[in-house]
Amino acid sequence: MAPTDRSTAADLSDTRDNSPQHDTYAAPYGRSCVDCSQAKCKCIYSKASEKCQRCQRLDKECRQPATTRRSTKRRSAVSKNISKTNRLENKIEDLVALLRAGVHPGNASTILLRELAQLPENQKSASSNAASPPGRSDISMSSSGLNSVDTRRTNDTESTPEASLSDGGGSLSTGASAEHAMEPTGIQAEEYFTVFLTKMLPYFPCLYVPSGTTAEKIRRDKPFTWLCIMAIASKSSAQRRILFDRIKHTVAQRLVHEYSCRELDMLQGLLLYLGWSNQQVYNKANIYVFAQLATGIVYEMGLFNPEAKGKHMLLCVHPEPHENRTAPPRQVMEERRAVLGCFLLTSTIATFLQQSDSLRWTPHLEDCLRLLEEQQECANDGILVQQVRLQLVTDGLNLGSRYGGSSGVESMRPSPSVYLRPMQTQLQSRLQEIMRRHGSHSKGYKIVLLHHYNTSLSLYESALPNGAISSTVNVMYEHLDYLYGCLDATKSWFDVFLSIPPGEYIGFPFAVFAQMVQNLATLFQLSTLESPLWDTGNVRRTADILKILDTIVSHMSLVSTINGLDGGPEADIFSTIAQTYHAVRVGWETRLNTDPIGSSLVGPVPPILDQDIPNIPPMPLDALPLMGDNDWLTNMLNTMNETENG
Repeated sequence: MAPTDRSTAADLSDTRDNSPQHDTYAAPYGRSCVDCSQAKCKCIYSKASEKCQRCQRLDKECRQPATTRRSTKRRSAVSKNISKTNRLENKIEDLVALLRAGVHPGNASTILLRELAQLPENQKSASSNAASPPGRSDISMSSSGLNSVDTRRTNDTESTPEASLSDGGGSLSTGASAEHAMEPTGIQAEEYFTVFLTKMLPYFPCLYVPSGTTAEKIRRDKPFTWLCIMAIASKSSAQRRILFDRIKHTVAQRLVHEYSCRELDMLQGLLLYLGWSNQQVYNKANIYVFAQLATGIVYEMGLFNPEAKGKHMLLCVHPEPHENRTAPPRQVMEERRAVLGCFLLTSTIATFLQQSDSLRWTPHLEDCLRLLEEQQECANDGILVQQVRLQLVTDGLNLGSRYGGSSGVESMRPSPSVYLRPMQTQLQSRLQEIMRRHGSHSKGYKIVLLHHYNTSLSLYESALPNGAISSTVNVMYEHLDYLYGCLDATKSWFDVFLSIPPGEYIGFPFAVFAQMVQNLATLFQLSTLESPLWDTGNVRRTADILKILDTIVSHMSLVSTINGLDGGPEADIFSTIAQTYHAVRVGWETRLNTDPIGSSLVGPVPPILDQDIPNIPPMPLDALPLMGDNDWLTNMLNTMNETENG
């Protein structure tokens, strides 16, 4: 029985293998014969015959269709899809080439998006359907690029509408990408932060940075302060321009739109931005507006008088139970530095520009000054204390000029014999304290000395008629002591200033440039004062203003090269000042009618780092000023021009 079963199974297997269904195949799509197509039947062909099974069974002629329009249309679509696929592949290859060439991923992703935007939507869908599935690496690369752009566009609130780009294929907002591309890298941020700590902060120490603090930590804890540090310490003019615009956008958004006026981070950042406002060659920022914003934050935070905070009548209608009035000691010290720095800065601006008021000095500020002096955490705290004490003297002396020099205020001014001697004694004791606290060769010593001699100049000049040398028409014997006091203070200031290497000029804040303008104008007035009692030749022998100008011009022209500033000769403030002072010197030389008078205490220009002084093209005097009406350099140039014209 078993052999019979095995034989039957073998026969069935042979029959199944030789059955016709394994030797047939269906006609391809669109290739059915005419009869099967008309009958809507499936056209089955046999491998052994050229006729389909239906035509063979009905004994009909198996005719192929004359045209295959649907098949031709399909081939055309496939051809187009292949072309679109090739275009997409070429774009991806271009993106890979950009990435390998070192282009920032954000820019490369933007380029890819711009290229894809040039394709209509139906072409995109057709190409995606026709294209073969990309490899895993391609998917990862393209998705990461798109996500990076989308993430920055969602999270970066600092992008500005002015930074959007538009092309023929569509409009894509790339403000965030442009800002991100100009943002300092990690290495650049640490380099800028080091320059800020070592070369800039000692001149205006309005904040304290503990030892070991990195730029990344400052960015996490105080993002706006970090942004301002990067802007004022950047070596690239294009980068500075972007960062300064971003600062203004942030200030407008946070302080005006969102009314976030109680953040210490915003106050400290504004102080840095204003303190080094001389760096803003391109922005022409309105110093008064930002100074008032900083003052407004001080008032809003109650830093000028914390006891008055919480006693306002409106608090009975709008209470603030959520506010924590007890701040940690570290924050209290930071607030003290900030409010003292705000007074120092606003008083300097008011004294130099004479078009605004400084922060009001209160007993609480006096307590802050005393406590900061007693609880110093670093050497910069001592510098800030000395600067504020000296600025208090200058601030009091400029009361009359601040109110336009009206006759009512001038009549209230005491006689110089009343206040001059006591204040001279006070300044002398302050000088002894400076020499005792700081080493004679330290940077802090020179910084405080600059403020000391500038305060002495303001003191002696205030004793002259109308508080100015230019108003002294008839020189009397009682004026000689004041004039010689101005000459001695000015010469001492330039002795200290010219002893500072040009490489450190990059750290000069607005206050140092303002003092330089004031001392130059004073020295020129002393050199051209016409009076039988006044010896202008002695002034030239004591301090030759033309040689001092030559030294300043040569030093300023070297700052960009020594510090590696990028952007061209007119992209930094130091080169601009060098050109300006060179033009001013031409006019002053004509006015002074220079002849050999004698040896000067200011020697010839010393060679520095064996570098040749670049040739500075002369600038016509009628081209001054160079900047806008609200720029600090305009006031400097106007002062120079008015002084030069007598």
